[in-house]
Amino acid sequence: MKEPEVRKFHRILGIIVVWFLTGQFLTGLVLTLTPAGQVSWLTKTAGVLHYNWDPLGTWYRVLLTAATAAQGISGIIIYFMIRERQKKAGN
Repeated sequence: MKEPEVRKFHRILGIIVVWFLTGQFLTGLVLTLTPAGQVSWLTKTAGVLHYNWDPLGTWYRVLLTAATAAQGISGIIIYFMIRERQKKAGN
């Protein structure tokens, strides 16, 4: 893939993944900040969304992990493409 294609993939995937990561972050934050033993509709809902909701929740978390890894890998690829371009410009 050429650099513009990798950048486009990275940008589009990032726009999508950030919303799901935000959901994981917020539900985890609710679960972390809730005092131990206190159960409410909010903690139940956060628990279902954060670590339960099987079997769909398992697939959701696997896909989110794969998308996050793809985001990281594409970022690394972009970094090396930039370095290569800078080396060529320096010669």
